[in-house]
Amino acid sequence: MERNIGENIAFLRRQKGITQETLANAVGVSAAAVSKWETGASCPDVALLAPLARALRTDVNTLLGFTARPADTECAAYVNEVAALALSGDAEAVRTRIAALLREYPGCPALQYQLAAILVSLPMWAGGNECAGDRAAAKEMLAEAAQGDDPRYAAEAAHMLAGLCVGDGELARAETLLEGLPQSVPDGAMLRALIAEKRGEKEEAKRILQTELLRAFNIVETCLARLASATLAEPEEALSAIRAHEQCAAAVGFPYSMSDALYAEAYARMGDTAQAGTHLVRLAELLSAPPEKLSSPLFAAISKDASGIRRSFCAMRRSFAGSLAEEETLAPLRGTPEYETALALLRADET
Repeated sequence: MERNIGENIAFLRRQKGITQETLANAVGVSAAAVSKWETGASCPDVALLAPLARALRTDVNTLLGFTARPADTECAAYVNEVAALALSGDAEAVRTRIAALLREYPGCPALQYQLAAILVSLPMWAGGNECAGDRAAAKEMLAEAAQGDDPRYAAEAAHMLAGLCVGDGELARAETLLEGLPQSVPDGAMLRALIAEKRGEKEEAKRILQTELLRAFNIVETCLARLASATLAEPEEALSAIRAHEQCAAAVGFPYSMSDALYAEAYARMGDTAQAGTHLVRLAELLSAPPEKLSSPLFAAISKDASGIRRSFCAMRRSFAGSLAEEETLAPLRGTPEYETALALLRADET
């Protein structure tokens, strides 16, 4: 969306939560002058551009509307580059590269949203403990993306930010963010698939429907996993949810369900260390030997390549290896042969 300098000043000021009076004081003019800039009645002097950019926490190019944004293909390449750095375990390189990209492309919602997702997941990808600074930076990036001018990312960024706020105990802020999201509307996937089918684009129709099926499957699995959690269910109740979780994966032929992780936790809570240990080892074996692709014919059109699956499994393996040492519900298993076997499998690739 193209904007003149007055519109840019108004947009950036509101995005940062700054009043006209505060901005005026920061650059040494009257609030009336700021109002005139924003309505297009006048323009700021050239000498005020740098102070305005500083006050609005941006740069002069963005203020003037000259900032180029990467094309979608470029953006995807940048995100993949940062994800590869995260997977290599170099957390500092990830932070440095993210900072550089945001300096080069300030105010780009696509980068803000996707790089924030990597930043909050850095402990899983790179190992180590969560960094409060990373989480705060990610929340700031998401807040800007949620207020940005790209509708493709605004709602997703607000949703992710709301989730982080819930985790940080900022419940009122999370509620406000969720209230601002658009109400659910009928999904267009079925219509898009039907259009492709009527055009004779059989593979495209399959891809759309299989993508939608995978999305729905992920939602169902996530809901069942939450219903099985220690905070919501007694162990016997949890087992019912986990069985449904397992059956759901089997029904669609999904080759790497995380049901065994849920079983291990539930049985550990019940004091059945033998059953818990069995599921723990099964999970470790699964994560240590990822399938070459999504083997179900229901997902044939969207199968990831082997390298993509290995990257995902590597991240999950690191995450679970860390949780074995920290998760209190699995504490009764520590020191058992099953625990040591699982830990060895999960750490087999560490050199």
